[in-house]
Order: sequence, then C-alpha cells, then structure tokens
Amino acid sequence: MVELSHRPLRELIDSFGSCDRYYTEMTSASGYLARSPFDRWFMDSAPSPEKTVVQLFDSEIEPLALAAARLFEERRASGTPLGGIDANFGCSAPLIERAGGGVSWMKDAKRAAELIAALKAAAPGVPVSAKLRLGYEESGEALIEFCLALEGAGADYLVVHPRLKSEKFRRSGRWLYVKAVAEALSIPVVGNGDVRTPERFAAAMDEYGAAGAMIGREAVRRPWIFALLRGKEADPAFELHIDIEEIGLRMLRSIKELLPQPFHASRARRFFYYYCDNLSFGHHLRYAIQNLRDLDEMERQFRQYFVDVPAERLKIER
Repeated sequence: MVELSHRPLRELIDSFGSCDRYYTEMTSASGYLARSPFDRWFMDSAPSPEKTVVQLFDSEIEPLALAAARLFEERRASGTPLGGIDANFGCSAPLIERAGGGVSWMKDAKRAAELIAALKAAAPGVPVSAKLRLGYEESGEALIEFCLALEGAGADYLVVHPRLKSEKFRRSGRWLYVKAVAEALSIPVVGNGDVRTPERFAAAMDEYGAAGAMIGREAVRRPWIFALLRGKEADPAFELHIDIEEIGLRMLRSIKELLPQPFHASRARRFFYYYCDNLSFGHHLRYAIQNLRDLDEMERQFRQYFVDVPAERLKIER
C-alpha cells in the first residue's frame, strides 16, 4: 500500500463510517530517526489516531526499537493516541527485500521475535503487530513455528497474507494457511488478500476462523467497502448509492490540502489506477491520468469523463 495508505484515503473511508483499524504508509525507521523531512506526513495518523497503526520497516532491530521509543514519547508529549506499531515482515518489494527489510525478516524466526520484544519494551501498553507472508517456501510447519515465536515475544495480533514472497498477486491467496495459524495461536490472526465482496468477507470469518480481514487495494477501488460490509451484515438487502465523480474529486482536493506538493502526482496516480476500475472505460481514463503531472489537469481529465459518459456518475452497490 505504498503511496496509498495515507491520510486522504483514511479521510475518504472515514466519511463512509470508517473501519476498525487503519495503517499509515510504511515508514523507514532509520529515516524517521534522521528526521526525514517528509516523516510528518508518513506518520500522520488523522483522522482517527486512536485506531491508526504506524507501520515501520528496517533491516535491524536497533533503529526499529529506537524509532518506536521516540514515536511513543512524542505521542505521549503531544497527547495524541498511538493506535499501534506494526513490524512489516510482509513487503516483498525488491528494494526493501534486498536491503534486509520486509519479508527478509521471515528468514530468522528468533531474530524476528527479538524485534517484537524490543518494540513491546520501547512502547509500553501500545499494541504491537506484524504483517507477514507465507515466506520463501511453502511450509505450514515453518509458518506456524514463525508465528508462534512472534506470539511468544508478545505480539498482540498478526496479519497473514497467504502468498509466497515470489507470488505478489499472481494467484489467489491460500487461506487454509490463515486457518492453520489461527487454530495454532491464542492471539488474534487477521487474514489479508482477495477480500473484495461481502461473501468473501463472510468466508474469511466463518470458514477460515480469521479474527478479521485486512482490506487494502479494494478499499482504494471502493472506499465505501467497509460501509457495504457492515450494511450487508445487518440487512442482506442493504445498498449504497455512490457518486463516483464526487468521490474522485474529493480525493483530489484532499491530496492537495493534506499532503506536500512532492506527493501530489504520485498519490493521485496511484489512487486513480485502482479507482478507475469502477468505470466501464476506466482503462482509458486510468492511463490518461498516469501521464499527467498536475492535479488540476487530472481533475479536468476526470471531470471530462463524466461529460462524455454521464450515466456512469452514479453507482448502486449491493
């Protein structure tokens, strides 16, 4: 969720009634300790800091623990709640993995557990979690051993994305591994991957025993997805009336108001790459926006779509 899990997206989701837990963009612990000029935006946990988890990454325990301690003290001094700290063991981006961050931590369960213990000590009383994959090779035994080590070190909950390091999004996630981990651990296990419909969410809870479902890119495509899930649980006939144009324009305004100018084009492009899936001719609009650098130009391009195809402005979600 790099360039996606930022405050403007959280504000948009929040306008539909929010979700149980948010995450910040992945933040370099070493960069934060060095006072990176953009960290105030990476660490921004509004509009709901009490349930927003700050997601840290690095290749070593020390900078991660020091970053957690500084974050804890800064939030305590300002009176701003810290909803949690997440150790990212799931990112498989080549740049992160080669540097020893993300999924690389899954090579050594003992060291990963030491990191969790260090984060717990650095931020007393703050929930500490980890997001992970199946690892480098498919082995249920190794996965459960790794997760048990994190639980033993004090992790409050885990998020399991059931794909291997090499698979990215090329195949469906193996949710039976989520079920196996959930049955082996006493802490909550959240499943991640392929939850795009109320039916799939229900299966995650009922069939696989997950304590919850993490929804990433589908929340970019449909920022109202959590409202839809809650509504369907309460009433199978529930439906939402969505103004696709208004929501897209609201996101552009929010990016302009809440993020620094160097972030504008990249965050808007990433959002519309997924959001345009709501439109019949969205592939044309998506790639037109990818070639624009200015938010005003993106807004004009987006508005023009609904001049040309006005029937697609409103959508009913059931």
